[in-house]
Amino acid sequence: MPKLRPNSTILIDGNAYLYRFFHGSEPRYKKDGEPTHVIYSYMIFLRTCLFRYKPSRLIVVFDAPGKNFRHELFPEYKSHRNPMPDELCSQIEPVKQAITLLGIPLIEAPGFEADDSLATLAVRYAGIGDMSYIFSLDKDLTQLISENIQVVHDRKKLLLDADYIIQKYGVKPKQIIDLLALTGDDADNIPGVEGVGLKTAAKWLQTWGTVENIIANAHWVKGKVGENLRNSVDKLILSKELTRIRIDVPLEIDNSEGELIPEDRAGINLFCEEYELR
Repeated sequence: MPKLRPNSTILIDGNAYLYRFFHGSEPRYKKDGEPTHVIYSYMIFLRTCLFRYKPSRLIVVFDAPGKNFRHELFPEYKSHRNPMPDELCSQIEPVKQAITLLGIPLIEAPGFEADDSLATLAVRYAGIGDMSYIFSLDKDLTQLISENIQVVHDRKKLLLDADYIIQKYGVKPKQIIDLLALTGDDADNIPGVEGVGLKTAAKWLQTWGTVENIIANAHWVKGKVGENLRNSVDKLILSKELTRIRIDVPLEIDNSEGELIPEDRAGINLFCEEYELR
């Protein structure tokens, strides 16, 4: 597992781990057939984080129900995603209950995605000199990487810093916004520029630095890809706004409220009895 600095802040991408445990853990059911494997895996994961990394703060952040500001910019945002499976839906509220019983703060900000709240918290804690680790598999969040913010891929046992991003993508962390705007993102239905992959996007960014500078120099780009670029200016500007993670979410949580409190052991015992967990 990655080695993290003790007494740091750990921020968990709540929705990402719901899907990870749903698809990646062994199915478990109560006697009445109710699924519990996501609940069980989530509790094991969080307790492991607490005991292995000994953070001063651990916060789990979920997407709030309903649409967010990106849907206002682009109604087709994430429109092609399949609905959440019923067996996963039924485990969400018990997972949130378990998180609370473990003494871990839980955040959902209406109108924003979990990424935006994670980013807002990470930047806030970095601003007071704390080290923040974001547990997520979402490459969008790598745009936040700095001296005091790193992204953890615990499944791959990777700790992503600026050197890793430069080596893997050929750009600096702050250019990940531009990279994803150029290539688009099928998972989120972000358009990008047709025919532009990671290598081409990285080459342009190494030359011109930003999407705005690439647009200003689009007349230098030859061939079909240059034509696509010049015909995609409006979509490209929109794509950059969609990939830009907000760091100004109005979260009603102060620094002390983010700190851990003792777990409710009696409550956990009753919870485990209810869901037939050992």
